[in-house]
Amino acid sequence: MAKRTSGTRIAHFLLLGANLVLVIAGIGMIAAGAEGGVATTAFFGVCAAVSIWRLRPDLLESETRSAESVLAQYPGPIVLRASVKKLLFLAALSAGFGGVTLWMLLHEAPPMAMQVLLWPGVVLFLGGAPFLILVAIRGSALHLDGTGLAIVQVGRSRRIGWQAVSGFAVATLPGSGQRLVVFDDASAWDTRLVAMNRRLTGRGSGLPDSYGLDPEALATLLAAWRASAVEDAAAKP
Repeated sequence: MAKRTSGTRIAHFLLLGANLVLVIAGIGMIAAGAEGGVATTAFFGVCAAVSIWRLRPDLLESETRSAESVLAQYPGPIVLRASVKKLLFLAALSAGFGGVTLWMLLHEAPPMAMQVLLWPGVVLFLGGAPFLILVAIRGSALHLDGTGLAIVQVGRSRRIGWQAVSGFAVATLPGSGQRLVVFDDASAWDTRLVAMNRRLTGRGSGLPDSYGLDPEALATLLAAWRASAVEDAAAKP
């Protein structure tokens, strides 16, 4: 595990270095009056920002705490909140990628096959930016207590009892590299979305954020919290 983590950090450092070189090249294009200099600088600038975030995710967390300190507060209630700074950063990234891709489609006239692939990305990124801003404004949180967990996002709450959840694990979303805590929810309807989630992550449901914790630490925390809650429920007459 340590060797894999070290290798991942080295890869992110190499990507950061390559992206910074390309940013400098883009600035050179702007200075020389070459077409596409702004788009090149913006695109690889966003990529460099992603590399920095991967190397230091704690820079964007509003609050950091250990899983042990949270578990010590069982049975709660306790609230873990998503970082507003991180949500706004992700909104800026989404707008940046979408804007650069839109500029390329409008000015570079790529082949039709590439346009078919890129236009959905434009819609996804540019549509995702205002949603992330809305989430930052309305809030995103995870509530834990002795009877269950509640996922709160954009003012909507979804509560699940501990008896219904199982299999907390960490999955990496294909194509994005984002790691999320996933789990199975026996109380959820077996919909197409649940089936798709299982194909992509191995579980039917997931959390939208890690709330200032490392995803592996959060998955371990939730599994331990659930075990204590189920044990307490079984001990009651």
